[in-house]
Amino acid sequence: MAISMRSFIAGLIKLVLFFAFYMAGWLTNSQLNQYTIVSQQDRINSLENETALQRLQINELNRRATSNTENLKQLERISSDIESLKKEVQQLHGLHNTKEPK
Repeated sequence: MAISMRSFIAGLIKLVLFFAFYMAGWLTNSQLNQYTIVSQQDRINSLENETALQRLQINELNRRATSNTENLKQLERISSDIESLKKEVQQLHGLHNTKEPK
């Protein structure tokens, strides 16, 4: 069972090519994994920034809602005061009309 030099070299070339393709696949996989990690970190950072911006917007909306609630309460008090004044004016007109000689 003598192995010829030609088949030995062919086998060696096949082994080197197999190893080269294996290493190329391993390196490609490693690079893809690293790219995936980096892209996911970028996405997480982007989402964190978006979340922070939305928190600011929510806080501003809450501030506005509180302000609007206070303004609405103030308008209701003013409306109540106006209604009271209208009633008082009507009563005064009624008193004035009853005291006038006919």
